[in-house]
Parts: sequence; structure tokens; C-alpha cells
Amino acid sequence: MNCNRTGEFAKELQALGWWYQHFEFPNGVKTGGGDPPGYDARTRWSFIEPFVPDDLTGKTVLDVGGNAGFFSIQMKLRGAQRCVLVDPFEIAIKQAGFAAKQFGVALELIMEDAHAYCLTTEERFDYVLFLGLFYHLKYPGIVLDRLAEMTRERIFIHSHVIGHKRGPGISKPDYKRKTDDHLLEHPGFPRLAFVEAQYNEDSTNWWIPNRTGMEAMARSAGLRIIDRPHRQILVAAPEIYFGKQVFPKLVFPRYGKPGGAVLPGPQRYDAEGWIEISEAIAQRPVKKTNFLVQTGWKWTNRLRSLCLKIRGRLLSKII
Repeated sequence: MNCNRTGEFAKELQALGWWYQHFEFPNGVKTGGGDPPGYDARTRWSFIEPFVPDDLTGKTVLDVGGNAGFFSIQMKLRGAQRCVLVDPFEIAIKQAGFAAKQFGVALELIMEDAHAYCLTTEERFDYVLFLGLFYHLKYPGIVLDRLAEMTRERIFIHSHVIGHKRGPGISKPDYKRKTDDHLLEHPGFPRLAFVEAQYNEDSTNWWIPNRTGMEAMARSAGLRIIDRPHRQILVAAPEIYFGKQVFPKLVFPRYGKPGGAVLPGPQRYDAEGWIEISEAIAQRPVKKTNFLVQTGWKWTNRLRSLCLKIRGRLLSKII
């Protein structure tokens, strides 16, 4: 790409506003460098990719909270027949449309809140992407239950989690009041932390699961955990199908936090607010251990990816 064309492309990106997903276009231009509050989408994809078939020909995909469309595009590049991206932000829908065009794929873009979409559609999809959205939902359990019912083959779940504790080591089919309260109070017992105020300077964060809570909620939705390639990521498949009940009318509450957005409904980024958050985070001291841990994750995942591919080739030869 010549310099003039690169400059024009950069202006087009700038006109589309601030990009939350950072990735590289086929022409080499990037939407960002992975700095918070944005993130490097390819790093997150590297944990998911080993569990996505190379050939998705004829498959359908749902991407809730798909933002600028990076993950939807990856699925389409593998041959997915149809990919529906749902996001409440107008700018994200525009960015996703622009990005899809650059990669030469077509996405179905729906500007809608995840609650509203999941409670008003009866469609089912082969693959579901539920990435970076769980903790932004006021009612994450009902959305997860709906997505589990909508998944035919596999669902990918990513959420911020708190705590490193595993379960208390004792699992019971029936916990007795008072007698077993100490088990429920264990730091590793499945739980969600409700955030009434802001979390990480963001008023859209509502519920933060702990390490075991994420898996427990997935299982309770009828899903079987296939793998956990990262503490924040689950790969799951349907195990129990509970079905669905369709009602003729849905009345859903609007909600929000003081000074924050009111949902559900179309949303817009507070550009100045994001810039302030970015600058505030940039001024924080960076711990060297964080870099080492992140680097370790990347290398560990690359090794995992290679092992899974080799295992797949061996199994195909055996079968």
C-alpha cells in the first residue's frame, strides 16, 4: 500500500472513533497497540483458536458483544456460512462493518443489547462467542442460560474473574443450613461479586465471578466444560438441553448506575471518558511480573496450540 493510500486509510479509521479491539488489517494498518482500556484481540483469539475447526463450512456463528468484529471475522475466514454479531454500541457496529469489508467477508450486524436479543430470538447457532461481556451484564445468568440453549456445538466464554482460590475440596449434592455454611463461605466456593458502584472506572461492570463461579454457572446452564485454556476463558459444549419457553410478550426493566448509561438500548462511547481512563491507566506503574506472566501465557498457549494440532493429526490418522 502506498503512503497516500495508507494516510487515507488511517483517516477512515480515525473517523470511526476509538477502537476497543486492537488488531491488524490485511494492509498492515492496526487499530491500536493493545494498550488498555483496549486490548489485543489476537492474543485472546490465540487461546480460542486451537478449539475452533479449521473448516467451518456450512456452520452458523453468534457473536454477542462482538464489538469491532475481530472474532466474527476469524470465523468467517474459516468458512462459516453465517455470522451474526450483536452489540449495543453504534460505533462498534460501524467498525465491524468496516473491518469485515477490509477482510472481504460479510457479517450480519445487529445493534441490540445482549439481554434483549437473547430474550427475543428463537434461533440456534452451531458456535457461540460470549467474550468479554459476562461481567458487563446486569443479568448475566439469564443471558448465559439462553446462549447455552442457542448453542448446538460449542460456546466460548470469556470473563474477568477475581480470586485464585479453587473450591473448598468438598462437593455435596445438598448443603445443610448452618452445618455446611463454612463450605459456602470458603473463598473458593462458586460466587459472583455484585458491583453497585464503578469497577475499574467503568459503570458498565456489574457482576464479577470468581474462578469456580464461572465454571459452576456454565454447568448449571447445561454445558460441559471441555477445557480452560486461560483462567478467564472456558470452552464448553451442550450436555443437557433444557429447551425454552416462548412467551407472547416480554417486559424487561431498564437499568443503570448513577451518572452512567441506561440500558437496554443503543449506546455510544464517551470518547473523552475513554481518553481519560487511558491516560490514567498509562500513568500507573507497570509491574515487571505482569509482563513476565503475560509473556508466559503467550508462550504456554502457543505450545498448547501446537500440541492440540499435533494431537488432532494423530487422532485423524488413528481413526
